[in-house]
Amino acid sequence: MMYGDEMGQIDGALLVGRSNNQDDVIDWANSHGVIVAKSENMVVRNIKFYNFNWNDAAAIGSCSHCFREDATDSGARTAKFEGLFFDSTVDRRIRYQAPRRAIFHDLDGSLTGKGPNSWATAPFAHHDQPECEQDLEVMDGWTCDDTVQIRRVAFHAGKPSAHLRGMGLKVLRYDDDLLAAQEDLDAYIDDVGNYGSIDFKLNKDPSNGWATPFVTGHKYKLHWGQSGVDFEGMTADVS
Repeated sequence: MMYGDEMGQIDGALLVGRSNNQDDVIDWANSHGVIVAKSENMVVRNIKFYNFNWNDAAAIGSCSHCFREDATDSGARTAKFEGLFFDSTVDRRIRYQAPRRAIFHDLDGSLTGKGPNSWATAPFAHHDQPECEQDLEVMDGWTCDDTVQIRRVAFHAGKPSAHLRGMGLKVLRYDDDLLAAQEDLDAYIDDVGNYGSIDFKLNKDPSNGWATPFVTGHKYKLHWGQSGVDFEGMTADVS
């Protein structure tokens, strides 16, 4: 019986984005070679990618069938990768699909180039950590080394719910050394560009809540709404 990380897998494939016998229709498409599931426990291994070098075509995408925002999962699901090969004709390795919160765990370094147990995730501002670097052109977000992990945290069951419904979750990097280095702490806190912004998800998993990746080993400041909404209770589920 398949279980755990073996519940869904792609093992052993040659994926060619375009070739000499293709139809011209591909010229306006933004194709993916592999799109991982909108749930946990998928592994992609031993895949070779060639000729993903037009428009926004990419070797790997996230959240299968998440073509419309209302069809997406709450996000921040983890897929694992190993044994990947990217030919020089692959311009972009990753292009995340909505809700653009996926977590990619690179078991051997063949996805990120940062060695075993490295990570990739989407370009939220709160992922700007010392262990991570941003590459929007090839990786469509952040890649982090093995000294940290990237984990899903989901918030839900906020009370009173009427105050929080539809509000965005704002996440700010809040490590002690980072705050001490600020010449104007109030300006840092007030700058909306420093926050990751996570949209509210209705009737998803969790329902009426927010899910986002976090780089582990760091402190964060959270609030809901533009300037903070008072609430009496909140549940946090950690992956």
